[in-house]
Amino acid sequence: MSTTDLHTTDDDIASQISIYCGEEERLLNRADRKATPTELVLAPTELHQRNLQRRLRERTQPQNAFEFVDPKTVAEVLLGAADPAPTSLDRVDRLALLQSLPTTTPDQLSGLRPLLAARRDVGPQQLEQIRSEVESMTNFHPDRIAALRDVTDEFATPIADEATTLVDGGLAVETWLRNQTDKAVSKTALLRRATRRLVGGDEVWTDCYPDIERISLVGVSSIPAPEVDFLYGLCTATTADIELHLRPGTSEYLTMRLPDLLSIDYPGREVNL
Repeated sequence: MSTTDLHTTDDDIASQISIYCGEEERLLNRADRKATPTELVLAPTELHQRNLQRRLRERTQPQNAFEFVDPKTVAEVLLGAADPAPTSLDRVDRLALLQSLPTTTPDQLSGLRPLLAARRDVGPQQLEQIRSEVESMTNFHPDRIAALRDVTDEFATPIADEATTLVDGGLAVETWLRNQTDKAVSKTALLRRATRRLVGGDEVWTDCYPDIERISLVGVSSIPAPEVDFLYGLCTATTADIELHLRPGTSEYLTMRLPDLLSIDYPGREVNL
């Protein structure tokens, strides 16, 4: 069994996370009969949840020690405990709104003009893809946005100009969508809100998950910024052990990079749009 303990600028955060590669048997071997789940298994995709549950069935092992869920659903539970149940747009909602995005210059946000000018055939799906990719890379955190701009500025022209156009366009689409609805723009926005609550010392975690002793993030080949920030929030809100199960191929790179990703100030904070 190989384990890597993280070392960030915050030793308390680092000491809670252990990394494993190709060792999901470790998780499956903890299957037991429990009155309530004691391990929260965070699987980003429903497919991976089903695969783990199938393997347990094939081994005739009980599943009630585990609660299988995705991080965004956990965020909804945490937010719903203290406030009215949160609501967010889904992808279909966003695409429908983007159908009505103004194409006339006077009503456009400035960040959209270069994007629409450079890609005259860009449609709602392309705009949503650009927005979601910026969200995945940065979680709209101001420090990550600044770092992304530093990287794009180093590209040669015209690649640098195109990269800047995409970043500005993604932020502009997010801004426009926020102005069109009272709901959160995406479930990822709810994840950021839950992260801020956890980092801020809210005891909602204990209220919602009092029996959870371990949190396992499984089926991970890459870790988007929103999930990294949420991991940080979990570390500050609970003393539960946290395991990160990485897939072969990317595990060495992610193990090396994760400490830097976790060291960001004020996870869940959003750039002013």
